[in-house]
Amino acid sequence: MNKDIIMKNLEFRIPLIGSAISLFIGGLLLIGKVPSILTLGTMIIVVILVSLSFLITRYKNLIHVGGILGILAIISSATAPAHNEALLNFGKSLYITTLDLLMILGFYVFPIIYIYFWVFTIIRRKTIT
Repeated sequence: MNKDIIMKNLEFRIPLIGSAISLFIGGLLLIGKVPSILTLGTMIIVVILVSLSFLITRYKNLIHVGGILGILAIISSATAPAHNEALLNFGKSLYITTLDLLMILGFYVFPIIYIYFWVFTIIRRKTIT
């Protein structure tokens, strides 16, 4: 594989892959604890994030899809009663704490990093044109 392709858009690809890994591990840990449809939905999102991380090297406009997904991730997690309840139980057990850390990484940290670079790219493009 060409080194230029691998290095292209890393500021977007790393947060996408980071979120995907966090969600994947969290989804695995929640198998049997949440409805199967939620686990399936999580795995579909993981596939979308990984696919997007490769597709943005070829189709630059898909960078905007990642930004929108990042915003939706933050909103969906912040408004999910189960996520809020889990955060209230942070530190009560290793299992819950691990899930909480994965949730914070997958739904907040990596999306915020992505959104930062996305907004910066939009501003830079507007000032150049």
